[in-house]
Amino acid sequence: MKTLNIVTVIVMFIFTVAADLPAQDTGSKLQVLRIKQLMTASEFKACGLEKLSPEEIDRLDSWIQSYTTHVAEVLTEATSPHTPDVIESRIEGDFEGWEGETVFKLDNGQIWQQSSYAYTYHYAYRPEVLIYKTGGGYKMKMEGVDETIYVRRLK
Repeated sequence: MKTLNIVTVIVMFIFTVAADLPAQDTGSKLQVLRIKQLMTASEFKACGLEKLSPEEIDRLDSWIQSYTTHVAEVLTEATSPHTPDVIESRIEGDFEGWEGETVFKLDNGQIWQQSSYAYTYHYAYRPEVLIYKTGGGYKMKMEGVDETIYVRRLK
């Protein structure tokens, strides 16, 4: 029962924080969130979090950051200018793969950024790209690459 209360408090807090995130500049990095800064000392203790080791607190902080970033991306996409469910275009110029936060400039003028971590090397000149909407955001499929990655629209 206590675990449910801790999870409930954390999730409710994350949604409260995430509700303010779309107003931020989508090109900027999100502020690092730490559970001890987000809760008062009495809230921290009432949730039983003082029993966690420093390593467990760090893992919780990492999870909060990851989850909040994902929520912010979903909310930003929901409030951004209309993006079609499917986009077919080409990468401008040389393409050499992706490595974490790679930015993709398309021939149609759109700019997208990698939002899921993956590393792939593949050289191609002006490869075709297919970006399509999924339940969790947008995924990108590149000509000649088997993997797909999550992306978010910057422009």
